[in-house]
Amino acid sequence: MSVTELAVVIATLNRPAAVVEAIVDVVEQAPLEIEIAVVDQSDDSAFDTVSVGIEAIADARIRHIRREVRGLVGARNAGIAATTAPIVLFLDDDVRLLTGCIAAHLRAYEDPTVGGVVGRIEERILRPNVATTQNRLDLGGRIRTNLTGRRAQPIQTLKGANMSFRRSALLQAGPFDPGYEGTAFLEDADMSTRVAACGWSLRFEPDAALRHLSLPAGGVRVGSALDTERWRFHNTAYFVRRHRGRRALMPMVATFSAIAIRRSLTWGTPAAVPLLMASLARGWRRA
Repeated sequence: MSVTELAVVIATLNRPAAVVEAIVDVVEQAPLEIEIAVVDQSDDSAFDTVSVGIEAIADARIRHIRREVRGLVGARNAGIAATTAPIVLFLDDDVRLLTGCIAAHLRAYEDPTVGGVVGRIEERILRPNVATTQNRLDLGGRIRTNLTGRRAQPIQTLKGANMSFRRSALLQAGPFDPGYEGTAFLEDADMSTRVAACGWSLRFEPDAALRHLSLPAGGVRVGSALDTERWRFHNTAYFVRRHRGRRALMPMVATFSAIAIRRSLTWGTPAAVPLLMASLARGWRRA
């Protein structure tokens, strides 16, 4: 595969310093003909800061795209529309690439059956909750993830901080789904599931590695911990109904009822239980 066949899409929101550092990493690793689309949904001051940073990098391959309507899903779709390369790499705006990340993504597509790739992610805050390499929703709808492995292998779903797709697979599966609202939780799993359903394989590539900073502000942050959980409940129900149907309803309700009670006790907020379960119900109905 030619090393020119790549577009990098970075959606950003009010993280000007972090996204400029990420862009610098991409430029340092990028093949000559790469497309770099920075889809910026920031406030005016942050947008202007990013513009200054991009001007300082002075690389004509970078497109700084202003998007007035906020939302990660819409930003990803805008990045796809703004580029043409056969492989599209999506990066979060608060990542630092490790050596060889982009080249490893490209190498994976030498296998013509591969439709999507997730690289190794070194998380600053989150920790694996399973022992083996995987990224999937379990029977109750909880994410089981460990993307720190050192061996390339098939994977169930990709993770949006460090994922790439073959453009033909994206076009076959359809756009990222705007039903994943708020934090956009599970929009990456949804696209992965639809790409796999079209017959493409998904791969974990450990050499396509980066460090995820998980900055406390900006990005898809939506406010309080309760707000974040409400979108988790909503989007999980939306995903489960779309991809697993009614047979998965009771396991999901049992799992998330327990999570809601635990969160309520931790926060000392009894009202959290009905609020979270109402979000679960709304996500299920919307699907």
